[in-house]
Amino acid sequence: MQWHKLMGFGIGLGFWAMAAPAQAYNDEHRQQLLETNECQNCDLSGIDLSGADLQRAKLAGSNLIDAKLTGADLDFADLTGANLTLADLNNAKLEASTLDQAILLRADLENAKLKTAILTRAILTHAKLQGANLNDANLIEAEISDADLSNTKIRRAKLIEANLRNTNLNNADLRNSRLNQANLSLANLQVADLSNANLSHADLTRAILDEATLQSTDLGAVTLRDAHMREATLRNANLRQANLRNIMLSNSDLRNADLSYSDLRNADLSDSDMRNADITGVELDTVNLCNTKLPDKSVSDQGCHRRGE
Repeated sequence: MQWHKLMGFGIGLGFWAMAAPAQAYNDEHRQQLLETNECQNCDLSGIDLSGADLQRAKLAGSNLIDAKLTGADLDFADLTGANLTLADLNNAKLEASTLDQAILLRADLENAKLKTAILTRAILTHAKLQGANLNDANLIEAEISDADLSNTKIRRAKLIEANLRNTNLNNADLRNSRLNQANLSLANLQVADLSNANLSHADLTRAILDEATLQSTDLGAVTLRDAHMREATLRNANLRQANLRNIMLSNSDLRNADLSYSDLRNADLSDSDMRNADITGVELDTVNLCNTKLPDKSVSDQGCHRRGE
């Protein structure tokens, strides 16, 4: 997926949406929706359907820019390709809904229920998703850059090749999710739980994962260059062939982790626990290992002179 092209489209759309005058919905389209629960490719921009029962509604391709759907029930609805830019979906129910290729640029989805929703290739740039439930959702190749997903539930979700660059995932629950080849560069994953998740080949360059839990997580061939992972839990994690150059991993739990053939040049692993970790093929000469418990259970003093110990 070419993230830079999609990002450019999303940003351009954002400027268009903010600059465009407010649009009034087509009243005939509104009546059609309320009477038949179906209005595909309709103009419903700016409509207020707060709290409406729209279960299984067919709204594919419709214009719902700036629509007010607070607390609406859209479970099992078809919103394929719909434009929900700036829409208010706070506390909306969207479980098992289809939002494939939908545009949700700057949409408000705080506390929305999106369990098992299909959001493949959807655009969620700058969207607000704090506290939302995305458990078991399909977000493959979704554009989610600069969005706020703090305190979200995203367990067992599919985020393969999704773009989450600069996204706020603070305290998010991503256990057992699939993030293979996802772009998480500059993302905030502080205190997030990624236990048993698959992040193989993902890009986490300069990401912040302080106090994150990555127990038994697959980080094979991941890029974590210049990332911050202080006080992280990586017990039993797979970091084989990972790029960990300049990473800050101090005070972290790396017991039984597989670090074989990873690049740890200039990394800071001071005060960490590496007992029983696999460091086959790893060059440690430039690594700060001050007070670190090594795989053989000895304690290293390498790098202690840098902080005057």
